[in-house]
Amino acid sequence: MQFALLISVIVAILLSAVLLLTHVQSFFKIKSKELLVATEEVNKRLFESLDNTITTEDTIRISSETKNVKIATTYHGVWTKTFSEVSIRNRKISKAAFSGTYIDPKTPNLYLANKNAPLVVVGHTRLEGNSYLPKQGIKAGNISGHYYQGVSLYYGRTLESKETIPKLDDQWLSYIELLSKGGYVKEDLVVSLEKEIKNSFYNPVKIIYTNEPITLGNESISGNIVIQSASKIVITSASQLTDVLLIAPTIIVQNNVKGRFQLLATKKIEIGKRCHLSYPSSITLLDQKNSLNTNQGNTIQNKNPDLSIDKNSIIEGSVLYLKKKGKAQNRIKTHLEIQENVEITGDVYCQGNTELLGTVRGSLYTQQFIANQSGSVYLNHLYNGKVLKNPIPGYAGLPFKNLKKSIALWLY
Repeated sequence: MQFALLISVIVAILLSAVLLLTHVQSFFKIKSKELLVATEEVNKRLFESLDNTITTEDTIRISSETKNVKIATTYHGVWTKTFSEVSIRNRKISKAAFSGTYIDPKTPNLYLANKNAPLVVVGHTRLEGNSYLPKQGIKAGNISGHYYQGVSLYYGRTLESKETIPKLDDQWLSYIELLSKGGYVKEDLVVSLEKEIKNSFYNPVKIIYTNEPITLGNESISGNIVIQSASKIVITSASQLTDVLLIAPTIIVQNNVKGRFQLLATKKIEIGKRCHLSYPSSITLLDQKNSLNTNQGNTIQNKNPDLSIDKNSIIEGSVLYLKKKGKAQNRIKTHLEIQENVEITGDVYCQGNTELLGTVRGSLYTQQFIANQSGSVYLNHLYNGKVLKNPIPGYAGLPFKNLKKSIALWLY
């Protein structure tokens, strides 16, 4: 009798275990399905938002009995930051990414504004892909006995350019101007500079702000962080900066600096020798200086570039020189200087004069080329510069208006 009772208890326990296991398996199956559905939905919403040409600080919310969706797009430096969150019952999935303009087969590799003068190529210049040129076209020339060495004047196709280079998104330009003036600095977001700071892009931004110059030595700073000085920022080779946004009137990047970050200045930017800024980095000079020189004479001020990238540096991302509104064009001033053996993979955009001695693998937009050689200034001359096709599939580029976007970086 006792043995039979024992067997009955064991059988009951086994049956309960089987029922419990079945219930647990069913529960996890449902939760796993909810997780998969939420993941698919968050990806779908994020990629759909890349087609939206309007960026807003407001969060779009879509709710139903079982599902809640949040979509937000904001700017972060040159890039658009897109945030997508989907909640299905108690399962929540969030994703965020930097995005930029999608590069298609029609995207210019070179866009030189039509100033009623041809482009003159000299030395070892090479142009690939789509070249948008003035109606006068392109011709070979020489500087101090150095002649064009190419077999063909260009390797691709040529199209006629307009009087100005393509315009960037007005909404982004307004954002970048307000950002440079400290318009996004809020007291409750300001933190002190420390040796190590990390902040996820899923958290509110942290801002390091001071009126004094900032020198970044052995600090390790990464994530959703803005460093802003009202005077000057100097970045040394000992610093470790990842995805940080730096803002100041003058920014100096010393030799041998490596990192992935964005720069925004209003007076001057200098990038030293042998630097490596990984994709997606950006360098933006929003020139707010008043012009003190004239177009007469070859002055030192005209020779000194506003934005310079020194020899043997590698930039992966975007480089921009933006002219002050209403500022007259100085025909002989060097606004952007890209020195010998510099390699830029991405976009170069200059609303002034560009001296290109290095290589751009991607797209270069400029109002005019300039060459300072043998004590003379040569207008619309390209000397030893190279504009080649972008080797990065799905590269995300500059914030042009009303164009589809692609992912530059998945955030953390």
